[in-house]
Amino acid sequence: MMLSPLGPITIGLLIAAVLVAVIDWILAARPVNGARWMTKGLVPTLLVLAVALHSAEQGKPSWSAVLGCGALVLCLLGDLFLLDDRRFIPGAVAFGAAHLVFVAALLRDAWSEGWPSGWGIYVSVAVVGAALLAVGWRIVSAAAAQRQGILAGVYLVVISLLVLAAGVGSATFGGWAALLGAILFYASDGILAWRRFVIKAERDSALVMIPYHLALFLLAGWALVS
Repeated sequence: MMLSPLGPITIGLLIAAVLVAVIDWILAARPVNGARWMTKGLVPTLLVLAVALHSAEQGKPSWSAVLGCGALVLCLLGDLFLLDDRRFIPGAVAFGAAHLVFVAALLRDAWSEGWPSGWGIYVSVAVVGAALLAVGWRIVSAAAAQRQGILAGVYLVVISLLVLAAGVGSATFGGWAALLGAILFYASDGILAWRRFVIKAERDSALVMIPYHLALFLLAGWALVS
């Protein structure tokens, strides 16, 4: 399978997404300001437009690309919710739904390729196992003390499913990009949960946003070639 050439508008959208992401990383390290309502939400918006435009130019978008766009839209919704700490739960629900849509897209892609096998599944199992043993239980325990243990536990299961699904599909075309993206998403959400529940940090952080945006770029890249 070969990647169809990207059109100039699609390339422009991807470049714009990179530039906006860098600006958002800088803003995330500063006190909350209104500019982040634009920068944080604009990154997934631009990626949705890039994937949708490229897929439309191919004449018949794949199911993986369609589902990938849907997941990115839910990430956009989650981003906007999480800009207001009072909307943390709706934001977590939006991102949880995005992960499930990504899972469906990844498994659909793997199924269409005849469930190819590869080392990715072992990598994903190792990552999930290590994360659960190292920090997962601590995050859920801290969240439970704040009456959000069920939310944290369910979300941990869902994000773990994303990494495992990416491992299953890692041998497909572009699959390793999706796996790396899922692992970075796992890392970003882990840092966010640790900061919120364990150390109770009050501000957003570039440590959360950088792996998150890199994850979006990799998952969008996978959707572009699916």
